[in-house]
Amino acid sequence: MKPLFDPAPFEQRADDIEIEPIARVRKPYSHRLRMRIAATTFLVAFAALGWRMSAIALDHDAPKEAARSVGGVEQVKRRASLLDRNGRLLASTLQTWEVFVHPRESLGAGGVSPDDLERLGEIFPRLDLIKLRGHLNDGDRKFFWIARKASSDQWRRARDLGIIGVYAKQREDRVYPAGRVVAHIVGGVDVDNIGVAGVESGLNDRIGGPDSSGKPLRLSVDLRVQTALRNTLSAAKSEFAAPGAAGLVMKVRTGEMLAMVSLPDFDPNNRPVAPKTFDEQARSPIFNKVTQGAFELGSIFKLLTTAMALESGAANLETPLDATRPIRRGGFTISDYLGKGRWMSVREMVKFSSNIAAVRVAELVGPERQKTYFEKFGIGGKVPLVGVPNGELSRAQLPRQWGSSESATVSYGHGISVSPLHLATALASLANDGCKVTPTLLKVDESDLPAECDRIVSSDTSEKIRGLMRLVAEKSSGRNANIPGYEIGGKTGTAYQVKPSGGYNTDKRFNSFAALWPTSDPEYLMFISLDDPKLLDGTRRLPLAGHTAAPTAGSALERIAPLLGMVPRDRFRETVSVEKQQDDEG
Repeated sequence: MKPLFDPAPFEQRADDIEIEPIARVRKPYSHRLRMRIAATTFLVAFAALGWRMSAIALDHDAPKEAARSVGGVEQVKRRASLLDRNGRLLASTLQTWEVFVHPRESLGAGGVSPDDLERLGEIFPRLDLIKLRGHLNDGDRKFFWIARKASSDQWRRARDLGIIGVYAKQREDRVYPAGRVVAHIVGGVDVDNIGVAGVESGLNDRIGGPDSSGKPLRLSVDLRVQTALRNTLSAAKSEFAAPGAAGLVMKVRTGEMLAMVSLPDFDPNNRPVAPKTFDEQARSPIFNKVTQGAFELGSIFKLLTTAMALESGAANLETPLDATRPIRRGGFTISDYLGKGRWMSVREMVKFSSNIAAVRVAELVGPERQKTYFEKFGIGGKVPLVGVPNGELSRAQLPRQWGSSESATVSYGHGISVSPLHLATALASLANDGCKVTPTLLKVDESDLPAECDRIVSSDTSEKIRGLMRLVAEKSSGRNANIPGYEIGGKTGTAYQVKPSGGYNTDKRFNSFAALWPTSDPEYLMFISLDDPKLLDGTRRLPLAGHTAAPTAGSALERIAPLLGMVPRDRFRETVSVEKQQDDEG
């Protein structure tokens, strides 16, 4: 019987059939090879990126953060705003753009057309088109600034030109609404937005550094007082043809600086280049005479001489002093201007500003105790003004040897150079019931003051010094600063200027006046200094501090006291005739 199916196809058993392996189709790359190629590609890419970043970092003209597009902008922590004690804006931050071009990249894409260059010049009027055209044509530079401070509108217009190789990165710029008025207080920042002077530098970490909270920082300054003081000093500078002037107003109890002015000044929105030499620095508008200067400030030192005599017990206010004739010390003759030619008390020594009598007091104290008290008063090192960098604080220039001759001249403010801040701080400490004062540019809460003070003199000595200052303002060389109703105390200081080659220039003076009010319960201290003032009123009077610095202080006080809520009891100021006024100062 024939089978249903033909067995021919199945003649062999399945397990007898030799199966040949199926040949796999070979693909262009294996899986392992693809992985190797991908890894190599990433390594090459990262190496190229690292090389590019290094090249930019090494290029001194390149930005420190090479943001290549708007989307790649790195957000920098914003610097905190600066406010005065009443909340008025002194410094703020404005968002701007840094626009730059990579000439090689532009050249590789065919260059920049003359029309586009012309449009760039219209957008950025300060752009040097000739220099930019040269770099774009040659491709000799990797980087070129178009604008360091461009507005958002300027960058948008430049971006819309579609020029290959033109980029921008966002930045922040400091603006100072008060301008010159607060120049030496705020100081300024550099192109990288880092503080270089003033509070911007002294408090840089709190304003924009790692310790910054970003919240506005309130300073001790009162913008109203600052403006009034600057306007008064500016007027005095013109009236007395003085090349410079300086002044400050301080709260006696807290040391808060309500105002600090140095003329000439500058616009912190366009800060001048820092001088390179010492001589250039002293003449530069960025030089702060209040903190950086070192001047012989004359007879104001007689208050310190009196304080140390009272505190040490070497003398009292009625101690008799021989001022009958000039005396010789260290080969020099020490005399008085319009001297009385008689014995006088310590009280009269201050009232008539007798140099001879001051030397007698210094001899009673002795050189060693005198030097010790000067150090105690802060006349020696640098005055630690909170908010100002250490580099902007001058050190007092003391005598190299402190013998009897040096002690004699220092007693009336000659042979020793200090900053106005030095002497103002010492006087504030003497007036503050004898408690040491630390000046600051930060607003202070009086409740945070320590319960116990660092006492430098007794309350009794402090009260007597305040009484002497009131005596000078009422009946002596400080009368031109005396404003009825405000209980003003003060002391004048006139000193010849020191020549760079040594010795004194008797044709140039540095006049100062220290004002304290009210003397019975001191709240404020003002210090005024005029550099080489001249009297142009046609009289033959010498340009002493009583005729220059004292009336300047009086004018400033008339403006400032009402701003501080102090209303005079008598609105009319007493006048003193020229014939009646005496020049009782050294």
